[in-house]
Amino acid sequence: MTALPRTTTLRLERQRGRLTITLDHAPTRNALTGTMVAELEAVLETVDPDRTLQTIVLRGANGVFCAGADLKTALVRLEQSHAPGSPDPVATDNMHAGHLFRRLNAQPQTVVAVVEGAAFGGGFGLACCADVVLCTDRARFALSETGLGLPPAQIAPYVLGRLGLRTARRLALTGQRLTGRDAAALGLADELCDAAAIEEHLAALLTNIGRCAPGANAATKDLFLSLAQLPSVGVIDRAAALFAACLRSPEGREGVAAFNEKRSAAWVDDLT
Repeated sequence: MTALPRTTTLRLERQRGRLTITLDHAPTRNALTGTMVAELEAVLETVDPDRTLQTIVLRGANGVFCAGADLKTALVRLEQSHAPGSPDPVATDNMHAGHLFRRLNAQPQTVVAVVEGAAFGGGFGLACCADVVLCTDRARFALSETGLGLPPAQIAPYVLGRLGLRTARRLALTGQRLTGRDAAALGLADELCDAAAIEEHLAALLTNIGRCAPGANAATKDLFLSLAQLPSVGVIDRAAALFAACLRSPEGREGVAAFNEKRSAAWVDDLT
């Protein structure tokens, strides 16, 4: 089992094939401070190669999922001078967040976001980077940046990927706040759950994910994310190569053997 980094803004809980990451920084309402961004990226990087880990569950404490950018630090950065030609500290911080979103979006494990409170700005972006989003009727979503005179810069690709251009531009250009029910209707959330039943829904989802081979899921995510960047011939070649590699792997051989022998594959575990 991979040793996890020590964190101050995140609570980490590893249970067999599941890692729960809880954003927990009450003073900023779980905003993406420099420390939280660095800690999240460090955790994701550490577990990236771990194929015993099937699922990453991303949650928020303090009644909030994530309030978005750390604007207090942004104001401090504005007052910092930098020499002509030297990196702008505001842009540098924004780029660090961009690297986090890119990593989370491509993380080989299946990422489940559980949104039970506000997910604004960067918090909205974190949800869009997840493979599956569960929310309760207490959830609130907004692309709040334009109301602050800012663009949703680093999260834009993932918002577009999740919602499409038509819906993304409407939400960004109006700053409309969405309820959990609204989010489910738009496809931002995959499932709307009663607050009292969220753990039951999450357990059922984790059971389904647990039936899938971790290596095959990682290959599938990599394939899906690359499809838009390849011409059709490239897709055929890449898909064939990935399929053959997975089938020839110990995981693929075990999966086929388990099917033929009418038993559960070795990676299937009770994660409830």
